[in-house]
Amino acid sequence: MENISQLLINYWWLGLLLLGLVMFLSFKKMAKTFGGDAIEIKADQVVKLIEENQVTMIDLAEKTTFEKGHIPGAVNMPGITFIDGSVGELDDKTKPVILIPMKGLIPMPVIEYLNNAGVTEVYIFKGGLKEWKDTGLPL
Repeated sequence: MENISQLLINYWWLGLLLLGLVMFLSFKKMAKTFGGDAIEIKADQVVKLIEENQVTMIDLAEKTTFEKGHIPGAVNMPGITFIDGSVGELDDKTKPVILIPMKGLIPMPVIEYLNNAGVTEVYIFKGGLKEWKDTGLPL
């Protein structure tokens, strides 16, 4: 027992590193459990999905931000509408959904809602409007 306490005193940073790793893995597991499944994608992958499939793009920005500029074909559904239950039904749940988060935040309640609604493919365009513009794609 004395050896363990001596080890912890001498290598306290190793204990912090191990604790950080355990917390990181726990948060990843919790996010998957409570947030549903989604795949993060980049602008080139968004374009490819748009060209290959019929997809539904949902922009989670507030209405005023959406009106200033958005990706062509995106539908505006502010993230809060998913939380307070005022979101309408999706037209086609068999289509993949690309979420465009506001300010790059991962919208876990939205992903969970879509998974529960029966959407099988949910993508997050984490770079959002900024990456879209930086890539030179039209608004």
